[in-house]
Amino acid sequence: MNPSDASDDATLARLAREGSMDAFSLLVGRHHTRVFAFLLALTRHRQDAEDLTQETFLRAWNKFHRYNPDLPLLPWLFTIARRQSISALRRKRPIPAEDLTTNEPEPANRALWLWEIAKAHLTPDAYGALWLHYREELSLKEIAAVLGKREGAIKVILHRARKSLAEKIHGTRSIDIPDSLPEPQRMFP
Repeated sequence: MNPSDASDDATLARLAREGSMDAFSLLVGRHHTRVFAFLLALTRHRQDAEDLTQETFLRAWNKFHRYNPDLPLLPWLFTIARRQSISALRRKRPIPAEDLTTNEPEPANRALWLWEIAKAHLTPDAYGALWLHYREELSLKEIAAVLGKREGAIKVILHRARKSLAEKIHGTRSIDIPDSLPEPQRMFP
């Protein structure tokens, strides 16, 4: 089968497992932007995200024999990307973030501002869970697979992360943040 004739990830993944570089290249083309965006959100440095994206896909190619093509590909790629970013962070000392909560931005920049606060004040797991849930719109089950946790733990992580950010942004005033939002880029009311 010609890989360019395949319309779904599962077919391309099967071909890639059999050694088809063309099939793997098509998968990279489909998912490069999302993996890069995830890594950029984790690292906040374009060059680091570019390097880690390349490392992620190189690692995926080298470990493709371990991938189960009956499962969704994107969570597997996000798992590799997350592990690559953790390894990179261990090699690199993080720069302390300034307090971003003092000046709330205009509504047009609010989503970016919220992600910056989340990055500065949440654990990597909490930040990753929020990103995967709201930006990538992965299910709780898929997020659990990426983070290597149970689905119930992901619910708790998301709840605590939203609560923590609400307290950071609004002081001690408690606000109600829904579990699901209509727009992935809008995290808070």
